[in-house]
Amino acid sequence: MAFDGRVAKRYARAFFMAAKADGMVAAMDADFRSVANALHTSAGFRDFMGRPATSEEDKLAMFDKVFGDRITSMTHQAIRLVIEKRRDEYLTAISKEFSELRRHDERVTRAVITSAEPLDPSDKDKIVTKLQTELGRTVEAEFDTDASLIGGVRIVYDNYILDGSVRGQLDKLRDKILYDVLKQG
Repeated sequence: MAFDGRVAKRYARAFFMAAKADGMVAAMDADFRSVANALHTSAGFRDFMGRPATSEEDKLAMFDKVFGDRITSMTHQAIRLVIEKRRDEYLTAISKEFSELRRHDERVTRAVITSAEPLDPSDKDKIVTKLQTELGRTVEAEFDTDASLIGGVRIVYDNYILDGSVRGQLDKLRDKILYDVLKQG
């Protein structure tokens, strides 16, 4: 069966509307992220839940065993519904869509900030504060390191890339030189 993103969007939207009505958006978002993280990090759990031969009852029992007392009853009911409808392969996508709906509703922008070396907390705060000021929105930042950047910082948010890295500047210089050489020839 081919993966259809529309399915995840529909479930996420329905769960989001129910959570918003009950004031449970933040809790459900955290719960969904916890479940998605478990599916991502635990190969055994992921394999068990993804195995077609595993019965619905066994999946529900395993889910109850792993998350029974760790998530809200609203999230528990939502995930039980997803498993009962045999849509459990969409759990990670539903989690991502739910988070996007929460961010949009709360006017929050997600940004991935990548540097060549780990940033100290004060530098992280300065970058996030500057970004929030420029965007006029709250920023949820994820920090990453990539030694190939050589130095500087690259920030990715929405459909934008702010590349202040040394690697980015070298790439721009290479492209300009190539363009100038081709233009002359």
